[in-house]
Amino acid sequence: MTRFLELLTSAVIVAVLFVMVGLFLPDHRSVRHSTDTSHPLRQVYDTLNSFKHFANWNPLRQHDPKVQYELSGPDRGVGARLDYVSTRKEFGAGSWHITESEQDDHIQYTVYNDSYGRNKNHLLTFDQDGKIVNITWKFSIDYGWSLAGRYAGLYVERTVGDDVKRGLANIGNLLASMPNFDYRNLDVQDTTIAPVNILYISTTADRNITAVENAMDVALKDIRATIKANSLVETAPPRLITTNFGSDKYEFDVAIPVGRKDTTGAATETEEAEEEDTLVDAQPSNEAVAAEPKAIDLTPPPALEGLQLPGNVHAGQGYGGRILMATYRGHPAALPLIRDQLRSYAAAYAEQVQDRPFEEYLTEIEETAAEDAQFRVYWPIK
Repeated sequence: MTRFLELLTSAVIVAVLFVMVGLFLPDHRSVRHSTDTSHPLRQVYDTLNSFKHFANWNPLRQHDPKVQYELSGPDRGVGARLDYVSTRKEFGAGSWHITESEQDDHIQYTVYNDSYGRNKNHLLTFDQDGKIVNITWKFSIDYGWSLAGRYAGLYVERTVGDDVKRGLANIGNLLASMPNFDYRNLDVQDTTIAPVNILYISTTADRNITAVENAMDVALKDIRATIKANSLVETAPPRLITTNFGSDKYEFDVAIPVGRKDTTGAATETEEAEEEDTLVDAQPSNEAVAAEPKAIDLTPPPALEGLQLPGNVHAGQGYGGRILMATYRGHPAALPLIRDQLRSYAAAYAEQVQDRPFEEYLTEIEETAAEDAQFRVYWPIK
């Protein structure tokens, strides 16, 4: 009986000590680590402002390769949500939510799961110094009056802190795999275009703007002569489609979307629709503003048959489907940079470019100074 009372007294003392020590432990913990990258600030922000790249930078998959993810809510920014289910009991199930997002400044993720604590926030802040961007990751958590949680907080630096370091290293590796071009001044649209019939010429030029424009000018004259000889009409601006932008030579196609005239020689329905859309854009009515956008028909148009084509001119179909598009005004020598910026944008948004990029020449080469030329630059995406 005496031994039992001694054991009971010891247990009470331990329990009291556990409570007393726990009451004096912090009810809030935080961990902070940083890393640097030479990639543009906007690309860093866009890469992390959604959960599409989550599996590539968050350490959870490194702990459990079989973890399952499900995305919901908006694609980007506040409201985006990722739910996860792990096969490992220590990670269980939970969800990440983007609860704050300010462009090029910070992103906050709030985590909900069954582990100790509440207000589990991961705050990523971005600071730019010249061409270097500093990424700071701060994790914070509240334990309230949970004594077990307060004791668990003693190990936050070793558990969550190690994951923060691992996550920052993953972010650095992810960014290093992306094209490094600053696209923040580019107005990029994720849109869809319809396939069209084209006449095109494949050509090669030295990699300088004068040689490219000369080759394009010759090709356009041959294509337009073919259009006239076959009683066709141009249905959209000329295109330059990149095949290979080499170190010395530039291989590309020069193309013009075309259609047939009707029997009276008037424009085809495609042209009339384009003219009508232009008038609607110029003088929008209340009905036009309220109307739903028209769905893009991705059905390839019937091939043009019976054409008389010279040896260097070919008939084909231009790309139809999802595409990134940016409007550019300036010297055409900058077009390769615009294409690279579109690649960087696509990588940050977890999109995969495909096919060949191309530009629409909205200004005829001989009608304006190069610095005033206008283009639409496209890159197809999956």
